Amino acid sequence: MSGDRAPAGRAELEAERDHLAYAVDCLRRSRTELLEMAERAMRTSDDEMVIWLLRRAQQIAEDDGLPLFFGRMELDDPAVGTVYVGRRHVGDPARDGEIVVTDWRTPLAARFYRASRADPMGVLRKRRFGFAEDSTLTSFDDEPVREADGGLSALVRGEIERPRFGPMRDIVATIQPDQDEIVRGDLAQTLLIQGGPGTGKTAVGLHRAAYLLFEHSTLHRRGVLVVGPNDVFVHYIGRVLPALGEKDVRHVVLERLTEPKRAPVPEAPEVARLKGDARMVAVINRAMAAKVGAPTEDLVIRETSPFVRVSPETVAGLAADLIGTGVPWDRARTHLTDRLVDHIRRRLELRGRAPSDTEMRRVARTKGVRALVATIWPPVRPEQVLRELLSDPDVLAAASEGILDETERALLARGSAKWSAADLYLLDEISARLREPDHYGHVVVDEAQDLSPLQLRAVGRRCVDSATVLGDMAQRTTPWAAGSWDAVREHLGLPSRVLTLSKSYRVPVEVLAVANRLLPLIAPELPPTRSVRHAPGSLTTTRVPDVATALAAAIAADPTPESTGVVVHDDQRSAVLKVLTDHGLSVAHAIEDGTAHDVTLIPVTLAKGLEFDHVYVLEPAAIIDSGPDGGRLLYIALTRAVSRLTILHTEDLPEVLGVR
Repeated sequence: MSGDRAPAGRAELEAERDHLAYAVDCLRRSRTELLEMAERAMRTSDDEMVIWLLRRAQQIAEDDGLPLFFGRMELDDPAVGTVYVGRRHVGDPARDGEIVVTDWRTPLAARFYRASRADPMGVLRKRRFGFAEDSTLTSFDDEPVREADGGLSALVRGEIERPRFGPMRDIVATIQPDQDEIVRGDLAQTLLIQGGPGTGKTAVGLHRAAYLLFEHSTLHRRGVLVVGPNDVFVHYIGRVLPALGEKDVRHVVLERLTEPKRAPVPEAPEVARLKGDARMVAVINRAMAAKVGAPTEDLVIRETSPFVRVSPETVAGLAADLIGTGVPWDRARTHLTDRLVDHIRRRLELRGRAPSDTEMRRVARTKGVRALVATIWPPVRPEQVLRELLSDPDVLAAASEGILDETERALLARGSAKWSAADLYLLDEISARLREPDHYGHVVVDEAQDLSPLQLRAVGRRCVDSATVLGDMAQRTTPWAAGSWDAVREHLGLPSRVLTLSKSYRVPVEVLAVANRLLPLIAPELPPTRSVRHAPGSLTTTRVPDVATALAAAIAADPTPESTGVVVHDDQRSAVLKVLTDHGLSVAHAIEDGTAHDVTLIPVTLAKGLEFDHVYVLEPAAIIDSGPDGGRLLYIALTRAVSRLTILHTEDLPEVLGVR
């Protein structure tokens, strides 16, 4: 471990507290000054300036209760000296805005994360601050950069290890160099981030969103979208992003990406897998092509003098490069209308007329032109197209000939009046043929290893510039998953490169060593993640006569004030719950309730993305034997622990784990 642990001199600690109070006062005075400037701007009727000033004042007023800085650097440049690093910029209005706290996203602050003995970057010493729950500054940890050994500082280790509840926490104060490099990556590049358990990939994705918004002002106009796997994740990022200095981020659950107001119905996994298959794109293309019409009669424009007659062959020539080329129907209609009007204008000019723009706009709105365009691209709704495709065997057969076999067509035969989650992405494919979807300057997607080809296409369609796509291929558990980063790149449709986060900061060495033994079975192409944190005694395996009874006794006997999670095979959940409640233990069923209960009981299929100080995994053999994804589910279960992992089992442990 590097650094000098310092509740050091009381005077030095008080000086740091004074600087924190000074920063708070500067922020307060900055807000007052902004409000006064807004009042003066009102008197000059500069509404745009008033709005900007009031918005800035509101941003300053929004206090999230977090300390204004978490670290500082001493530089070898006397012109700069000491730099405090925090979640937002703070200047002293009485000193022409002299910087009091530097925003963590600035190039200067990057040194705080990246300076090392190999490359000090002009930094002599880094200091990280410790705070109590009420944000009182209580300690600091110094790291002389030129003497650093590359390990975690005491405060970083303490932040990782301190008791927590539920989903992963904000790590802006603890970001490590490998993570920071990705956070500050170029906006123009789509990054596919492979990260094993505890590598901080989710936090890296959120920090990247906040960094890009800071670095590229145009993103505030074009927007940043964060897509998460479930409501727990969305609730988490709704808290984290403001703490990183950004509120201008839209976040949405994956299943509500395309249809925010629809609640999808369940369907059989084999049906969902087929509906998410990339081959369905060709089926949709054929179904839409069948809807395209062709003109059969002359278009006669009687609103001009002289009349103009346009043959079906001429119309077909004008529309030829718009049909079947991926141009959305609404744009194709506009293009054809413009071409028809231009053609009619030229015809009139050949007859000595010089029609005005007003006259030609009237031509564009004539019933004949509108009807002709609608003949080629008739008004259809995505729901209408998909319902017909899935309910009419002849339509499905024509659209899928040579693409799907009879068994697959039978699977698609519609049996429900409501739409499933997979249907929503088929609807999105159809919608994309009709009109452009909403676009964002950057999209961040978490748990991307579980996305189907059609889900990835839906994400890619919404990207103007680039995306940050995060996941762990060893943790893919959906039957429709694309399966590899190469497949993700293909279906996303964006030029990209794969980067790997290889260091685990959350999972102890002793625990990760066991979990990594599953990798040759579940993801042989992936290198094992390496933990940077030893925790002797963090792994315990115990054979017991009855796992539920032993679990209840162990929890009741453990006085440690830490979060406790129990991961079980889905079929065991009810029985384990009954035993725990019979023993007087309070059990949380949802992660948001975790702080008020003795234990959180999680079926293994819902454990992904969660973490607890102490994790109990019951009957690993039942988990690994549960189906084709059993090995991946066990890998997920074993890697939820931050401090301790206890395995309770009656059956023999899977040999692959190499423990008894």
